[in-house]
Amino acid sequence: MPKKLHIVNGNAFGDKLRASGIDGDILVWRESLCEGPIGIQMSDSVLLSMRAAYMNNRHGIPKEMFKSTTLQQEKALDKPAEDVDEIVLWFEHDLYDQLMLCYLLTRLFALPNPSFKLSLLSINQFPGVEFFHGLGQLNVNQITQLHDKWLPVSEDQLLLACKVWMAYSASEPLLMATLLEEDLSALPFLQKALEANFERYPSMQNGLNTIQQLILEFIGDGEVLVLSLFKKVSQTASQYGLGDLQYWTIVDSIRKCEAPLVHLTGGDKLPSYSEALPPQFEKWRLHRTDMGKLVHTCELDHLYLNGIDDWIGGVHLLGKKDIWRRNSISTGFVKM
Repeated sequence: MPKKLHIVNGNAFGDKLRASGIDGDILVWRESLCEGPIGIQMSDSVLLSMRAAYMNNRHGIPKEMFKSTTLQQEKALDKPAEDVDEIVLWFEHDLYDQLMLCYLLTRLFALPNPSFKLSLLSINQFPGVEFFHGLGQLNVNQITQLHDKWLPVSEDQLLLACKVWMAYSASEPLLMATLLEEDLSALPFLQKALEANFERYPSMQNGLNTIQQLILEFIGDGEVLVLSLFKKVSQTASQYGLGDLQYWTIVDSIRKCEAPLVHLTGGDKLPSYSEALPPQFEKWRLHRTDMGKLVHTCELDHLYLNGIDDWIGGVHLLGKKDIWRRNSISTGFVKM
């Protein structure tokens, strides 16, 4: 009997898909490719150590656990079970998933003499779900309706995915800027996802990325509950598909710096990997500092004040000057 392998993002959806009675095995992909240093081959030992250190520093993920999980996943891609005759990829429309999809298509396309078909189910809505942000929202009955709705992956999709991963892995963002001017319709959700990636770069006007700017904007001149801010930013910037740990890191990027732009009351440490929410976390609040107000209105520049040490794909943004920034007028990049 033909056998399928379903590759999905996230344990929650993986468990529901399994409970839906789907035919085949399920591989849950546990990697956040929109964070940390990126390369063509993610199992490269040097790159893997760099990523493990990044994830440990940012989120408290144990280094050895991160390495072992990554290597197990990569091994599953290197040699799918010999009796698998179809691999089905289940991925959503947001940046988080689209980057993962491009990487997986690139890896599977590069395998010598594959003996399996490659199929894709990628959606950005579901009937009856008013605000669709992910497959994990769906219940088992709804997921059952998606059985056998996947479509064969075309050569155009494979070639585009490879092109995207090559550009995203590059040490400069110029290839990505070129991509944004090309026809990306072979993967219909890719255009908006890559536009969201563009918005992750610091602005020429004040050195903030789009989510940092949103945080300052939503706080305004008062105080905002940390959890309500997370919900509002998540809904407004749903095209990113980032989770709570990523948002706490973004808050800390403008909080725990030389000249803080926001101040936290109620506690000092935002949650890390596998940590429960702190006591009375629902009462913790953020407000803008005077410096935050001046940066928000572009009277001061966040990077000139605080610098940056972060990665967007293969691009390392490091220091206070000569940093790649986005030019919103031309959807290009400049160093300043």
